[in-house]
Amino acid sequence: MKSKTILKQKTSFFGYFKLHKMLYLMVIPMIIYFLVFNYYPMLGIQLAFKDWNPWKGIWGSPWAATGGKLDLFKHFKDLFATKLFWEKFGNTLRISILKTLVGFPAPIIVALLLNEMRAMTFKRTVQTISYLPHFISWVIISGILISMASADSDFELFLEKVFGRQIYFFNDDYAFLFIVVASDIWKSVGWGTIIYLAALAGVPPELYEAAEIDGAGRWTKMRFITLPSIIPALSIKFIFELSGLTSAGFDQIFNMYNTTVYSTGDILETYLYRRGIIGGNYDLSTALGLFNSAIALTLTVIANKIVYKMGGEGIW
Repeated sequence: MKSKTILKQKTSFFGYFKLHKMLYLMVIPMIIYFLVFNYYPMLGIQLAFKDWNPWKGIWGSPWAATGGKLDLFKHFKDLFATKLFWEKFGNTLRISILKTLVGFPAPIIVALLLNEMRAMTFKRTVQTISYLPHFISWVIISGILISMASADSDFELFLEKVFGRQIYFFNDDYAFLFIVVASDIWKSVGWGTIIYLAALAGVPPELYEAAEIDGAGRWTKMRFITLPSIIPALSIKFIFELSGLTSAGFDQIFNMYNTTVYSTGDILETYLYRRGIIGGNYDLSTALGLFNSAIALTLTVIANKIVYKMGGEGIW
């Protein structure tokens, strides 16, 4: 009789809640957190379709209008009509694509090399040194790089002896792109390596032993055992990389760029900061943020389908 009552309780939500009420109570703080800090702020998206009035706030501001007529896409039209927007959009894509092309395979290569190491002390030392930059803020890294690139620094004098001239990384457009991509890889490659090494830790050693018995060499084992083992982690990382193409890294660019390299270094996020937030155009900045989010969502769906087509594992 008691077992029938339990089964009956499990068929209803309240019965299930009664059986596992402590688990549900533990989840409540997390639900409240996401509702307050993640879902409620999403209501502010409506500001992209309104004419911002600081005295009336988000809810009281009137809907966007042009010449007295309702024009909900007014701010999007104003945004896309400016030449500066497309210039910044191109800069964002250029930097993001360069970071992806060079930075995406870098942690994979490092993880594969570390996995083949037999000297554990040296392996742990390399791991520690490689992921330490992840914990250093871009403010500090930018300060170090700017000091190194100053005209009278030892680093610049060394470059002058090697190349016959000084290279000013923060005054030249292409040199700035190089230092942005290189510093991003240096900062993130170690942390990305941890993800792939964690995936490789779950590979049964029996697979390698069986491959050795069959006469497989190191490269053969890497190709047919190691690489397939990190495909799930690689698939998720690829989706995140592709979905973030419209985000070139605000923290890094904001702390490193200057007016001299605006033509190649000024991205959508810094443009949004200057024109939208500093300039007080909150409706325009919301429209730009919504545009970025829409592009990111589209790229996420496309990347997820590409991963499935290639035999990987997607997010859903």
